[in-house]
Amino acid sequence: MRKILLWALAAVLPFLSWGLFQYHHIVQIGEVSAPELADVIVLLGAAVWPSGPSPALQARIYHAAELYHGGYSDSLILTGGLGQHPPAEAEAMRDALIGLGVSEAVLHLEDQATNTVENLKYSREIMNREGWVSAIIVTDAFHVRRALLVAADLGIVASGAPAKNSVLYRNPDLRFRYTVREVFASTGYYINRLLRRW
Repeated sequence: MRKILLWALAAVLPFLSWGLFQYHHIVQIGEVSAPELADVIVLLGAAVWPSGPSPALQARIYHAAELYHGGYSDSLILTGGLGQHPPAEAEAMRDALIGLGVSEAVLHLEDQATNTVENLKYSREIMNREGWVSAIIVTDAFHVRRALLVAADLGIVASGAPAKNSVLYRNPDLRFRYTVREVFASTGYYINRLLRRW
């Protein structure tokens, strides 16, 4: 019985160590990331509720508007397709940003993406078309590290701008829950990237 327990511990320990390392790194990057002047602000989508942008999406929208008005960039890409409730995330973000004093002329919509990789892949197409190289990625703190990793893999020079006024950040229970979920999402991305290189 003791040998079985030791074997089980030996089998589980590497995965536990990996998970703890990933959790710490996700938290660290979300804490220290800060926006740098860039060609464009890329606002990653989140859920739209029947009443409009979810609280998480609202926090991202407000943060993107602050960066725009603060002079970090004079253009924005709004990326996110249609989720469970219309309109598409990009369209909901556009309407909210216009209401926050952002000119519609500087908003570039990408309304087809359904995940982080597509968000940034389709945003890069817009960036290439406009001749942009650098971006500020606005998302939740727990999501910044994976977003920056995907951006780097796509050749985007990016800095992260975590929306720390989000309820998903301010509520410790939600922050823990979504950070743990991000550990699994990041691990899946690493595995898929490795398989693509093979």
